[in-house]
Amino acid sequence: MMSTPLYDRSKARRSLFHTVAFRMASQVATVLSYVVLVRAMHKEDFGVLALLYSFVGLVGTAASLGLEQTLRRFQPEYLKVGNVAAAAWLVKRIAALRFAANCVVLLGVFLAWNRVAPFFGLGPYKTQFLWFSVLILLYFQTQILQLTMAAHMMHRFSVGSVAMLSYGKLIWYSLLAFSGALTLRTAIFADTLAYLTIYVFLRVMYHRHCTVDAAARSYKPTTVERKRLLRYGLFNNFNDAGTFFLESRVDNFFIAGFMNAVSVGIYSFYLRLNEMAMNMLPGRLFDNIIQPMFFAIKPADADRRVPQYFTFLLNMNLLVLWPVLAFSIPYHGEIVRVVFGGKFIEQSWLLCVFLAFATLNSFSTPVALVAQYEEKAHIQLLSKVFAAYNVLALFVLVPYMGLYGAALAIGSSQVFKNTFVWWHMRRRAVWVNAGSSVLASIVLWGTAVLLCLGIKSLTAGPAVVQLLLGSAVFMCFLVVHVRGPILCASDREILLRLFPGKEMRFLRVLGLLSPAVPASGLR
Repeated sequence: MMSTPLYDRSKARRSLFHTVAFRMASQVATVLSYVVLVRAMHKEDFGVLALLYSFVGLVGTAASLGLEQTLRRFQPEYLKVGNVAAAAWLVKRIAALRFAANCVVLLGVFLAWNRVAPFFGLGPYKTQFLWFSVLILLYFQTQILQLTMAAHMMHRFSVGSVAMLSYGKLIWYSLLAFSGALTLRTAIFADTLAYLTIYVFLRVMYHRHCTVDAAARSYKPTTVERKRLLRYGLFNNFNDAGTFFLESRVDNFFIAGFMNAVSVGIYSFYLRLNEMAMNMLPGRLFDNIIQPMFFAIKPADADRRVPQYFTFLLNMNLLVLWPVLAFSIPYHGEIVRVVFGGKFIEQSWLLCVFLAFATLNSFSTPVALVAQYEEKAHIQLLSKVFAAYNVLALFVLVPYMGLYGAALAIGSSQVFKNTFVWWHMRRRAVWVNAGSSVLASIVLWGTAVLLCLGIKSLTAGPAVVQLLLGSAVFMCFLVVHVRGPILCASDREILLRLFPGKEMRFLRVLGLLSPAVPASGLR
């Protein structure tokens, strides 16, 4: 088999440009569509829609079989050595198994609906769930194709489809809101049509640019390789089961059971704001590029390269998380009032709580990549013991602390889980500049928060004026932030290697490549 330079620097750079461009475009559309959705929908309809979307995680977990994790881990490895037949065979098998497993789980949920749904206040929404099941099937098939295109370094299609989805939703939501017809039923229809569009798009692009059907049909993995795939999938099946109880989507079921659909809507609203902030993280932009390259690292280079990538992804996350968290503390109420018309403003401190835990868990994706590279699926599986803690905490805290109890339960359980994985991966999951980065960031952004709180207490004015004043202050602090020890020498060297062209001048002006100290030994 011929090797292919699929993961060379030039392709990584091109993929990075596509990822950044489409992710930015997608985020603009996502924010706008969410503003339309929140402002136009009734509170109860919004809460039920959020609860229905929780079934995506439930179905994905119950029908996991470790499929997506297996595809994410082994497809880049096959493509790295030019084994395109094995990669195509893997995609075909994963897609078929995922579809069949999802159908079985959805049928079980539908049959049990009349007995279980009333506990969560979903009894009257059986028909809506039936239509939503179509969306769930499309969601997972689309996700498989997006992972496949990313492994082929065709991020213009994988990330481009995300932008298409966001703009499709924005168009439909706007039309429905303008006509006064944005309800639960029409929102489900709009989302389903948007997913169907990008699924068809990705299928066409995959068959045109990636697949080798004849070779895939004739390919047969060895017995040893089958056992390797099955073992990895088995471990990750249980990993995914534990992950469901460690993710915020499960909170919605507890909130619905102990409280009501409106409370689910409030909680989901602030959780969604947090997720939109997380989607702007540079680490989210880079991990899609780094991930295939990460798994293609030669074992002989792992001791040197893995800590560099781990530190890079972590620091790029914190580069944005620190100022976002700091800005939310004095201005959480103003953000909700100005952008969303004050809807759900009575619980606006939830935004700060979510962002605080997001900052504490900023090493989640980097440390998971290290564990996957080491094929330590059993460590990730063992970490899911904290799912039991989360469930217990939800039972105890939600009745007494309400939505804040749910946020505290899920956030703390994720911190414990991620710390457990890091402890077992600490030999290679090394944060090179931990001390200087944390100390400098706390001092810098703590000062910014105090200054903005002082300005608010001394300056009267509407919420939009307060936001503008705060933004001006934070822009000044950002100039210091990007030039400080938040990034280490190897981070700046990786950026330099990813952007060696004309864009390098722009990064130097921002301060991301200054000081330009080369990272010794980085290749």
